[in-house]
Amino acid sequence: MSNIKYIQSEVSEHLYSELKKTAEKQGMSIKDAIREAVLEYVHEKSGFDKNDPLFRMQTFRASKDLSEKHDEIYYED
Repeated sequence: MSNIKYIQSEVSEHLYSELKKTAEKQGMSIKDAIREAVLEYVHEKSGFDKNDPLFRMQTFRASKDLSEKHDEIYYED
């Protein structure tokens, strides 16, 4: 089971009202909307760039026995 931390904060009545309306439009609870907002904030501010070419690299498929026959495949004369 994962550890859960509870957080508490204050917001203005106007912000709370807008949050509530927006969450209701999305069919979400306020709790879920706040959780989603925090997740987006962390992803945005963490420095992780999802557009970094490193994360967009193409992958390739290899035969199942590649690890067993590595030397034979890559060091053929």
